[in-house]
Amino acid sequence: MNSENSMLLYGDNTLLLEGLYEEYSKNPSSVSEDWRKFFSELDSQKYTNGKSTGLVSPSIEKSPPPLHEMGILNLQNAYRRQGHLAANLDPLGINKPNRKFIDQKLNNLTEIDLNTVVESGIGGVGKAKLKEVIDWFEKFYCSTIGSEHYYLVNDEEREWLQSKMESTEYVKDLTKGEKLRLFEKVFQAEYFEEFLAKKFVGKKRFSLEGGETLIPILDTIVEEAGKHDMNQLVIGMAHRGRLNVLVNIIEKPAGLIFAEFEEKTGEDEHYADVKYHLGYHNTKMTKAKKEVKLSLGFNPSHLEAVNPVITGNVRAKQAIEKDKLGVKYMPILIHGDAAFAGQGVVAETLNLMNIEGYTTGGTFHIVINNQIGFTTLPNESRSTLYATDLAKGFQIPIFHVNGDDPEAALRVVKLCLEYRQKFHKDVIIDLICYRRLGHNETDEPAFTQPLMYDIIKNHKSTSKIYEARLAAQQSEFVQEDIDFIKNGVKKGLEDSFQRAKERDIRMQVDTMKGLWSNYSKEPLDSEPATKLLSNQMEAIVRALTEIPKDFHPNPKLIRLIENRKKMAIGEIPIDWGFAELLSFGSILENGFRIRLSGQDAQRGTFSHRHAILVDSNNGKKYSPLCHISEKQGNFEVINSSLSEYAVLGYEYGYSLSDPNALVIWEAQFGDFANTAQVIFDQFISSSEIKWQKMSGLVVLLPHGYE
Repeated sequence: MNSENSMLLYGDNTLLLEGLYEEYSKNPSSVSEDWRKFFSELDSQKYTNGKSTGLVSPSIEKSPPPLHEMGILNLQNAYRRQGHLAANLDPLGINKPNRKFIDQKLNNLTEIDLNTVVESGIGGVGKAKLKEVIDWFEKFYCSTIGSEHYYLVNDEEREWLQSKMESTEYVKDLTKGEKLRLFEKVFQAEYFEEFLAKKFVGKKRFSLEGGETLIPILDTIVEEAGKHDMNQLVIGMAHRGRLNVLVNIIEKPAGLIFAEFEEKTGEDEHYADVKYHLGYHNTKMTKAKKEVKLSLGFNPSHLEAVNPVITGNVRAKQAIEKDKLGVKYMPILIHGDAAFAGQGVVAETLNLMNIEGYTTGGTFHIVINNQIGFTTLPNESRSTLYATDLAKGFQIPIFHVNGDDPEAALRVVKLCLEYRQKFHKDVIIDLICYRRLGHNETDEPAFTQPLMYDIIKNHKSTSKIYEARLAAQQSEFVQEDIDFIKNGVKKGLEDSFQRAKERDIRMQVDTMKGLWSNYSKEPLDSEPATKLLSNQMEAIVRALTEIPKDFHPNPKLIRLIENRKKMAIGEIPIDWGFAELLSFGSILENGFRIRLSGQDAQRGTFSHRHAILVDSNNGKKYSPLCHISEKQGNFEVINSSLSEYAVLGYEYGYSLSDPNALVIWEAQFGDFANTAQVIFDQFISSSEIKWQKMSGLVVLLPHGYE
């Protein structure tokens, strides 16, 4: 067999090899002579198929190539590609691991094969018997973590992830301190919900019960962010588990939550939204001795609507602090499984990941996968195997984690954050858990899912499962360690509850702070000064009408520039496009930043703006308004993706972080604003009354509303 054909025997070429064999079986002359000889030899050999389950295709059962011919790589790639299907991911045990693909590979191995010493390729192992290598790969890919990364086109990314996961370091036992921290956070999550249920009977809180591992996941992200020297994490999430995150991660005083349950408003506090829509911000000192700011964005009931708002908010922070790679500020988006698959704004926001003007260095996504959406099961709400399958098209690695294994969650968090910081891309953790109660605490889920909720009723909580796991490690843990944590959590909440009553703590809305502290919600008592000195105006005109000698715009644009010179000296009337650019220039010359985005915003839908010129010879771009003076503000005009909902949400979020900038979203046509109506209704027009949040966002709707 020639060297080119022999390569098919190695690597992930099973399907191609099977196809060749099928052709040979039908008509031996349809394949080359060397393949005929190879397949003929295979047909003449007898193979032992071990514990065959009958799942292997007939052609493979009949004549599987021997191990020394196929090599170990094909087996390893089977685990890398579809090991996640064989992983134990569902804590309820409803969806069983599917070992069909993996077992097809294993069932062809003989005892001799299994005892063959091979180069494992595993960090920290080296050469080992094949059966030992298989045991390692079972741990890496088929335990309580299911990795989907094999579809990544970028070899460096894929191989980096594999090198990290295929290492003894990845699955090594955690320290006692790490385990106790995990237990503390998962118990905090569980007891907080129990406490609220006892103190505020019948009140909605959109409990996190069943998904408590979200809290140790977020806690690990915060701690790892400190190790990576990050400055701020900005979180966006819907209502489920929000109160838990506010208290146990952001560390909003529990007394304020209690005041919200009792609706004890302050004299000067006026807002019109429910407690599980409110945001908060705080600063935490991590174990790495690095302070990390934490913010949870305000959010309406509309699921996933906050996604672009958070990413735009982070982009503005990065721009202000000149964090070009996005390694200091990171958005975290927490999704529901049904919403991630069903809401179109998810795809619109994911699509912004690598687009110039919208990159943030990667969003950290967490899906709280309750395996149900209100009363709708996954097979009724999506056409894909996983809720996260949409993200594969954006080349985002996805890690499915069994929600009852906090240790697995910790390992994945560390890996994901390191990947994000290195490759500046989104990552996704699909936390497969369940919803212990109904959609809210007054709902009866057994009406529609009686079998599922019969299982849930008898399923122990994550905290109790993990406590038993730790208790079994008697050489390392004593009951006093566990009791100390539990008693501390209980006492802390009870003390906060009593203190809130004694001090008559009132509700507070966390807003108008930081950069906004210099602004007032009151009307101005006078018009702002907008005059320019003549030399300032001359500098703006010069920037707009003079281009570098080695720059070659389209001839028609040269005529446009000449006309603008005439407009500047009064020879012809000033048109809309020139007037707009002059006004932008006046703002920039006063040191303020301008960000304008929208479909075809650089040229303008009606070819009126031409804020960016393109060289006809080499395609390079030139922005005249970036060349007014050294002291001017930054000017960026961005052609957006063909999206209104996500892009308008992004610009709204940007405006919240940068009140000193003029932030503009322009619809391609005025009535295209329809598809962004959620952002208009739930954020722009109502955020001031709901959350006391102000925004200076400007919306341009050219050509009217038709």
